[in-house]
Amino acid sequence: MASHYQVGSNHGWYRRLNRLSILRLLRSNEIYGLSLVLMMILYAGGASSQATVVRSDLSCAHFSPDENDTSGPPIYFYADMNADEESAVTESPGSARADFVLERSTLKLSWKLTYSQTTSPVTGVHIHGPQTPGGEAGIIVDMAPEGLEAITLPAEGTAILTEGTAIYLVQDRLYVNLHTTTYPGGELRGHIKKARPNC
Repeated sequence: MASHYQVGSNHGWYRRLNRLSILRLLRSNEIYGLSLVLMMILYAGGASSQATVVRSDLSCAHFSPDENDTSGPPIYFYADMNADEESAVTESPGSARADFVLERSTLKLSWKLTYSQTTSPVTGVHIHGPQTPGGEAGIIVDMAPEGLEAITLPAEGTAILTEGTAIYLVQDRLYVNLHTTTYPGGELRGHIKKARPNC
């Protein structure tokens, strides 16, 4: 059952938090184990304001005052790919999905990839970044370094990320691009997003 916390108008700390700073706080939070379902701050013009924070079960949350603590659970990500996400005009009935697991202590990224109904043979699958949705960025990780001929679906692999790439990952600045013979620049694309943990 969700718990509710009331913050009265005599608590001045929340007044200094505008919507932008709250979004930045949530977006940059690398401890994704915190399952925050809804956070609303209600302002009434000229009237006393109250903030209501609604939290869900935090049984799987990981909290640490040490910013270098790597003892927490793995962080999960996913990317749903389609032709509409490509920056160039692309027509394809295909779809793809990649699920990722990042180990905090080693920065090892593991993935499982599936795809179907591409217009032509797949020639490569890569993680690109850093970039925002719709933009172009360079290749960071080759998800099929042994070649597509050796891939059986679901395709699985691992890579050790640099600290910089791991930061881009948790900041949602990486995407997966699946290349084909018809669309060498990319036929299916999807932004890598954090997956909600299962408490």
